[in-house]
Amino acid sequence: MISIDVIIANKNNGLFLTKCIESILSQTLLPKEIIVVDDASTDDSISLLGPYVRSGKITLIQNQTSLGVAKSRNLGVMHGTGDYITTLDADDFYYDINKLSAEAQVIMHGGNNTIAFSDVMRVDMQSKKMWLFSDKRHLHEGDLSFHISHLKGFIPRDYIVSRKIFMEVGGYNSNLRIYEDWDLKIKLSKLCYWRFSGVIGTAYRNNPKGLSRSPKKEHILTMRSIFKENLNQNNSFIRAILLTRFFFYHSIYLGQPAI
Repeated sequence: MISIDVIIANKNNGLFLTKCIESILSQTLLPKEIIVVDDASTDDSISLLGPYVRSGKITLIQNQTSLGVAKSRNLGVMHGTGDYITTLDADDFYYDINKLSAEAQVIMHGGNNTIAFSDVMRVDMQSKKMWLFSDKRHLHEGDLSFHISHLKGFIPRDYIVSRKIFMEVGGYNSNLRIYEDWDLKIKLSKLCYWRFSGVIGTAYRNNPKGLSRSPKKEHILTMRSIFKENLNQNNSFIRAILLTRFFFYHSIYLGQPAI
């Protein structure tokens, strides 16, 4: 079986941390290591993490000053030694106890350039299920370079990817405050094929304090900037056509639930 590190970037999510970590420890396939990078939290996160650290169930990295989610995740990845990595937001949790094992099976059958992903259940602040993302957006497999870069259909999250390929594309862009995950997925899609595990993997919390609640203008400008930077096209005319096409898909995306 493949070895997997789970990376959790946390900042003031003490209210949800225990459920997050326990959902990983309840997996039928346990990860090689659970690495929590605390980004200078000011709530009770550290005291809640203490028992897990002392028991050896998690590895804790404490940022003395806030570095942001991208740098924090990169730190966690660099600290781990598993051949594969996945991330989980501190306010989310694994919905299915077979999430990691199902995705590991996909990886084992698909090879190193395979990324394994699962469905996502949207839940509220009390962890009650709201709706399934595959019911809102069509789920695709294979070469998702167009789908991901144009925000078309189901966009995978909390997937398992080879550490080697993660490092090859440069990891998360630490200059991005939001959408660092989308930027990474665009880069990964140029090298990998995406395969569905068949299970509901993550419960994605409808958290009003999350970064997804940033001003709409910041969302729009950041996403357009990311798309432009990932265009492998020097011809100005073709670039203009591609950007126009993206703006069309982007406007549709902004009217639908984000993931």
